[in-house]
Amino acid sequence: MNDATIFPDELALRSVSVGNIAARLQEDMCRSMFNFNEFSPGSKHICNDLENLPQVLKSNYYEAVSAIIRSEDIPVMCGLDEFHRRIGLIRLYHQSFQLGITIDPDVPWDLESRCQIGDDSILSVDLIPNYPADWFPYDKAITSEPLLGGRALNRAEYEDFYFLRYSRKDIDKETRAPSSEKDMLMSKSNGAEGEFDSLLAWDILHERVKRLKEEGNKALEQKSVHLAARLYDKALSYCSIAFLGYPQSNLDFLTSHQTLLSKNSGHCTRWSKLLKTFISIRLNLSMTLLKDSDILDTYTAYVQASLALFDLRPFTSAPGIVLTGKKLQKTREDEPIATYQAAKDLQAKAYFRLGSAKFLVGEYETAMQMFERCLAATKDIYPDRKPDRVVVNRLAESTRLFANQKKKRRKKFKSALQGADDT
Repeated sequence: MNDATIFPDELALRSVSVGNIAARLQEDMCRSMFNFNEFSPGSKHICNDLENLPQVLKSNYYEAVSAIIRSEDIPVMCGLDEFHRRIGLIRLYHQSFQLGITIDPDVPWDLESRCQIGDDSILSVDLIPNYPADWFPYDKAITSEPLLGGRALNRAEYEDFYFLRYSRKDIDKETRAPSSEKDMLMSKSNGAEGEFDSLLAWDILHERVKRLKEEGNKALEQKSVHLAARLYDKALSYCSIAFLGYPQSNLDFLTSHQTLLSKNSGHCTRWSKLLKTFISIRLNLSMTLLKDSDILDTYTAYVQASLALFDLRPFTSAPGIVLTGKKLQKTREDEPIATYQAAKDLQAKAYFRLGSAKFLVGEYETAMQMFERCLAATKDIYPDRKPDRVVVNRLAESTRLFANQKKKRRKKFKSALQGADDT
């Protein structure tokens, strides 16, 4: 059985407790309750829950890995790599089925090449695999040691079935989709044929993330807030491959970057296009979750903005300085001034999102503080610019409402004291 590997996008929604006996007992009791319902995703019975299939598979894999960590009986006979490959295949087939396209069983993650020209019903970003873990570990353009991917079918014994179901159909070159951005990136690579190029892997990752962000922005402009939130969330799952620490994987282009993250307590201390895009997506998702009552989620909006501030912290202390080290107590100098300006601009947006979230839940004192920090961050880089009218108005409104809150509290407290004196 291989060592356990969990990519960030494979964390199950339901937490699996490790080492906590009380939590384990509570979880086992809940699971036993689920098992009474044969149609529950937590049931031991098999059910055709296609709508929630990806989440069920995610939970299945997480359960298998957790069993290994807890030294329990392993719930699968094959190795984890093989189990992971099968789950990835099922999810990719499920995604292609929902889109109404065929799939190449040898390169199942390459959905873009299977879509024909003129089909406007499918967004290009919907052809990006929903789970990076179903694509990255198997693609030789992403890793120098790709795992065995695709279909593992005994063609000798099941030849008729294979050609009926999974054989690659010849598609006229004129009707096939144009070369994907990945293909174009690979053609521009200067490396020798067959030689792995880590810079190319970074470019492929950033190109996909950027496309998802741009489509999310378009959806937001068209007031499709649900679609925008989904695209931003998908973009963040790809960003997590680069910016979250996880035990191990075969994605060797991330090795030095993961080491850097561990040395700086999870902070990325290298300013890059991908990091800037990552932070922007967090702030866009935060804005989306505050924009419409139908999708309003002030807590998650606040969390996303807070995480953006965490990522920005190394770059916002002073011009030309980057904070490094376990507690960010060290400094690196000679950082371009443009880095500080870009980071402070994003910091101002993050504070505005935090203030907006607190304003909506009636925490006006905290909202005031966040709006004041927003104005201060902007003033640091644009000292001669007039304050943003929207922020100024929101600060004034928060100040007024906080004063009313204080007045009501004093009145209530005074009434309580008078009642006590009467007794």
